Amino acid sequence: MSCATPIAADTLVSYWVGDLAPDDEAAVEEHLMGCAACTRESARVAAVTETIRGLLPPILSRDTVELLRAKGLRIDERPTTPGGRTEVHFPRDLDLLVLRLGGLDLSRAARVDVTVRPVGQSAALVQVDGAPFDRREGAVLLACQRHYDVFPHDLVAEVRVTTDDGAATTTSFTLDHHFA
Repeated sequence: MSCATPIAADTLVSYWVGDLAPDDEAAVEEHLMGCAACTRESARVAAVTETIRGLLPPILSRDTVELLRAKGLRIDERPTTPGGRTEVHFPRDLDLLVLRLGGLDLSRAARVDVTVRPVGQSAALVQVDGAPFDRREGAVLLACQRHYDVFPHDLVAEVRVTTDDGAATTTSFTLDHHFA
């Protein structure tokens, strides 16, 4: 069975990543409720979208960010300041928001570990031991994706830097996320 007016593939992708306007989203959902062919295609696009989301680690290297940018992802990078609160606004037309957890002394770093947890809680949402870091930039690159809006929006990222001689320092960043 086929559809006389199939939903375009790029529209299905936009639907699954949350980039459609509310009226367009409602139109897609209405069509899917009555069209088995488009529902099957939508399920395929959803599976691919979820797989891609799962492949992107929460902490990125500079090379990975540049590779994703070269592949056409819409990426915005935002600096953050240790010790303060950073308002993080995630616009609809963005694929990936990269938060530069900066102000770190990584000149002698042997290892960097990152923990992300909700404000006021001790349980970690994300724990990355041996995270990639950029010694020259003095930063760790934290990836925020649109589907993270299901997690608590107010987070603390703690970056623990261990030097060659075993000394360790922990720096905290408070991130208040707002999704369009």
